[in-house]
Amino acid sequence: MDKKEKLTQLLQEYGYPQEAIHRFMMDTEELNYEEARKRIMPYKDITAER
Repeated sequence: MDKKEKLTQLLQEYGYPQEAIHRFMMDTEELNYEEARKRIMPYKDITAER
């Protein structure tokens, strides 16, 4: 499984909608898997105050 597949699976488990997954992938394409993984929070936590 490559970086993109692993991150996509992790984001889906955290409840990210597809458009947010695409945006996250674009924002973290320069990072390795561990650096990108550390930036992920459950989606409901990110949007809780909106």
